[in-house]
Amino acid sequence: MSNNSLIASIAKIKGFDLNLLLNFEAIFIHKSVSKAAALLSVSPSAVSQSLSRLRSYFADPLFIREGKGLVATTVAENLHIHLSDGFSQLINSLDYFSDTSTKSKFVIHSTPYAAMRLLPDICAKILEDQLNCEISHINSDALIDSVEDVLIYRKADIIFDSKPYYNFSTVTEVYLTEYPVPVCRKEHPRLGTRLRAEDINHESFTFLNAGSEGVKRMQNGILDFFGHRDFFFSSSSIIANTSIIEKSNVVGFIPRWFAEKFSHSFNIKILECDFVPEPVPLYMTYNKSSLKNPSFVALLKIMNTLKELV
Repeated sequence: MSNNSLIASIAKIKGFDLNLLLNFEAIFIHKSVSKAAALLSVSPSAVSQSLSRLRSYFADPLFIREGKGLVATTVAENLHIHLSDGFSQLINSLDYFSDTSTKSKFVIHSTPYAAMRLLPDICAKILEDQLNCEISHINSDALIDSVEDVLIYRKADIIFDSKPYYNFSTVTEVYLTEYPVPVCRKEHPRLGTRLRAEDINHESFTFLNAGSEGVKRMQNGILDFFGHRDFFFSSSSIIANTSIIEKSNVVGFIPRWFAEKFSHSFNIKILECDFVPEPVPLYMTYNKSSLKNPSFVALLKIMNTLKELV
């Protein structure tokens, strides 16, 4: 059913108490008001009142007393036929979410770099602790995606981003800190082991397009120390910038963790530098309401355990 059709359907039944239909199904199955009341854990008078409202709404007695039980009218029979499948699906869905043995699915929203940096350890720990869940990762773009929209529209359960999002309904905390370092390809014809201020005028650089204040502060610090740089290539992807660096004489600043882990794969070397760029925090954000979910709390516990190790 499309959203427009669903909205139209809701508009048609607004003001109608859907709990009345639950009472109807209980009476239909047991052919008794008292047995329906026992099933629903309410008083027989409450069920009788619900039946009276249904009779008024459908302009039909719905059930006629015959002997010790109730017999459904033709209207009630047709109503049951139309309701039974929908009720069965609804109850099964509710059982699915209330069953603690059911596998939970959590969506993590982050850049490809953050996913590569964090998710392997998180997933390994989940499997080790046998947490019954499925993890789905969605790539985010550092310039386009809005943390606020992702959280408000529940597109993800957890967001890893260099941008914090503070709100009464969310929790945002620093998950790890990245330390940028200058790198170039190993066969760079001019740079040996150090990047000096006087080298800047002779080199071209990559630029990381990111909208977070942490990244901008780091970039402004580099600008204050080295002055103007000639930028040849820019991207919101650390991986793309590094790929350009290894195939050319371009220089760039990338996270130390990435440089150390992939220095051989990308044919790059870390340069010493008189200037130490400002560290960039990576934040974890989630909705406070998620803390009502025991499986989410278990996942969060695993992540907080690993936070001290990354």
